[in-house]
Amino acid sequence: MRHQSINKIFSLEGPLAKKLPGYELRTEQVTACNAIDEAFRTGRHCLVEAGTGVGKSLAYLIPAVRAAANGEKTVIATHTINLQTQLIMKDIPLVASLFPEVKIKAVLMKGRGNYLCHQEMDYAANDLFLTMDTEFNKLKSWSQTSETGDLADLPFTFKHWGEVGSNQDTCHARECAYFDRCFYFKMIKEAADANIIVVNHALFLCDLEMKEQEAERPLIPPYDHVVFDEAHHLENVATGIFGVDLGQKDIPRFIERMRRVKGAEINVERLDELEALNSSLFIPFEEARYEYFLKDVLNEDSDAMMKNTVSQMKLQLEMLEKELLQSVKDTPPPINERLQGFARQTARLRESLHLLVFEEDEDYIRWGDSSVAQPRAGRQRDSAPRVNLHWTPINVGKRMKQLLWDLVPSVTLTSATLSNSGGFSYLRSRLSIPEEVIETVVGSPFEFNKQAMLYVPGHLPEPPKGANDDYTEGMAEEIMRIVDLTEGRAFLLFTSKRMMNDIYERLQMKLKYPLFRQGDQPPGKLLDEFRSSGNGCLLGVQTFWEGVDVRGDALSCVIIDRLPFAVPDSPVTRARTDAITAAGGDWFNEFSVPQAQIRLKQGFGRLIRTHTDIGIVCIMDTRLITKRYGKEFVKYLPPASRASLWPRVEKWWNEMQEAGTRNE
Repeated sequence: MRHQSINKIFSLEGPLAKKLPGYELRTEQVTACNAIDEAFRTGRHCLVEAGTGVGKSLAYLIPAVRAAANGEKTVIATHTINLQTQLIMKDIPLVASLFPEVKIKAVLMKGRGNYLCHQEMDYAANDLFLTMDTEFNKLKSWSQTSETGDLADLPFTFKHWGEVGSNQDTCHARECAYFDRCFYFKMIKEAADANIIVVNHALFLCDLEMKEQEAERPLIPPYDHVVFDEAHHLENVATGIFGVDLGQKDIPRFIERMRRVKGAEINVERLDELEALNSSLFIPFEEARYEYFLKDVLNEDSDAMMKNTVSQMKLQLEMLEKELLQSVKDTPPPINERLQGFARQTARLRESLHLLVFEEDEDYIRWGDSSVAQPRAGRQRDSAPRVNLHWTPINVGKRMKQLLWDLVPSVTLTSATLSNSGGFSYLRSRLSIPEEVIETVVGSPFEFNKQAMLYVPGHLPEPPKGANDDYTEGMAEEIMRIVDLTEGRAFLLFTSKRMMNDIYERLQMKLKYPLFRQGDQPPGKLLDEFRSSGNGCLLGVQTFWEGVDVRGDALSCVIIDRLPFAVPDSPVTRARTDAITAAGGDWFNEFSVPQAQIRLKQGFGRLIRTHTDIGIVCIMDTRLITKRYGKEFVKYLPPASRASLWPRVEKWWNEMQEAGTRNE
């Protein structure tokens, strides 16, 4: 299999061209594929940025199939379920068809919580609280007929899924009476027989930790190569996986389950005490808002009180664990197995509390976030704040080196937005990537200089540091001028909810096109309504900056309110920039600018999705013109036509419309 060159596979006379009607050779795709194939063949690590339209999934799947011909196994880790589905349903079958002599078996692995547990269903059937749910009988029928037991295949919503999903603490694997019928272990067995496994980033990183701890049952079977697609998310995912989070409701939910446990001698007063202590733990943070270091909220007395509270909570949890383990000895199976699982959960809660309050590690910070919950449809806003406490790594690079780079022989990171200033210096510094890696940056096959206009309104002032009504009003007027030109069909991407809401209120009464705002409906439904409107304007933050694909005339304009620098007051951002400064570095140029460059490319990338798309990207931040670093941003954006004066934008747009009319 290795003797067939990558170039031949992609040639106009090759197998791919015969499979795809209207096939076009993309040299960028060939370059990316050759780099990844070399990494697979030589057992090296690889970094590949492949611009929009390159088709990077084929660029790494072809090496994966070639590796399978040699008996090697590849794991593909993505950030989104949409890409996982596309790989399993479309891309892998296509690539497998190019090599009929190679038997390809691909499996999508999910975390065990996605799979229904028959044993948990038995327990649930004896739980009055759960059986009172009107959907329980439907769930029971589904559990007996489903082939997958996968939550994604459940045709209705069961709000207590956490009570019936597979649980590592209560799972007894081969000792379970339902082992031969277990949905989760059926998936594990299929993965063991597969040569391409698709997972998400979080599951892969959890598996690395389990293997480090020499867990009896790691999640993913042995493999030879791993490809991280959407790899620009990897640091954020690793930050969550390698840290600890505790929500205000986590322990109360656990206590609620304990109160319903049958067959155990549990001190109810202990549960009451534990719940009261949990309430006390979170009281100091209920007046705080947004994000904060714990040390900035606590004074000397309240810090001492928190440590005392957590010490008592740990003691109560330790006693509860002993009660559960004693009940295990006195209770016959299968109830004793369930009690043993609850004991493990109790121990894990105790460990999380210890890390959150007592563990000393200079590479970690303690912080919290408090927010008022968004109301559900038809309900009033819940005014009670929701508090979450975090113990978070400042830099995940050390852990990534220990768990990934030093242990996995061939790791490929790829994304449409992975580089900064044409290289990978930022990514390397954040993830501690070794020096000897293959690096490739390939642009998009789209003709941005003909298809897109980058407009930076030169008459606008620089964005102010705080709220400024005059500035916001000026921005709203400029937005109306742009979307009137494109007749709606616009994404308005914001770096803050405050600005999004301010602009929405100003446009609501003045703009003649339908307005859609993130948060008013679920993202999928919002996007569907935007598409069907034909001339709508969608206002969004975060969710709509990436991974959203609107092709053709439905989207002709993307407006970005300002350069997407990370919020400087965020505890994680502050800790990371402080660490760079303490090491003698320049936090702005080494952290903030590269991060914002990558984010800006993501927003820009929403516009041109095919060879026939045309449109305007407006970035309403004159720092792109006035600041030295602004030129660096523009230099590494797609090479669109550029304008800072409105008449040039109008002229370009009208010419493009006339050309389109002539070509129809």
